[in-house]
Amino acid sequence: MDAVDLIKQDHRRIERMLDRFLETESEMTQEDLGQEIQTGLTIHAEIEERVLYPAVRHFARKQVNEAMKKDAEVREILMDLLDADLNEQTLEERFTQLMEDVRNHIKEQEAQGGLLDLARRHLDADTLVEMAARIIRIQRGLENLAA
Repeated sequence: MDAVDLIKQDHRRIERMLDRFLETESEMTQEDLGQEIQTGLTIHAEIEERVLYPAVRHFARKQVNEAMKKDAEVREILMDLLDADLNEQTLEERFTQLMEDVRNHIKEQEAQGGLLDLARRHLDADTLVEMAARIIRIQRGLENLAA
């Protein structure tokens, strides 16, 4: 499994978390899932910013800049969602925006001409495998810090 496969696998995991959040009725379970989503998105963004973006920046500068801008927007929404003073309607609106932004980000990265497609086309197999090893190390370290 290489870096592109790992990132796509993480995209599927994040999509499942978002879907579970919508299907959950219990406030306590939603709160737990909300924290899990926040942690998952933070770790995912960190992995992309530390491994993927530097590797593809020299041939995909525009896409990297756009992806980093979207990562910052997602972080801002996550911070809003952690604000205990939000009323239910505002919370729902911000979470809906988060879901749309995350799903669009995934779709853009995985599309033909997206960052993952470009990485697969421009980076050799050994580089992608080495990137995967770095992703796993970073992910484990961040998950241990979050636990």
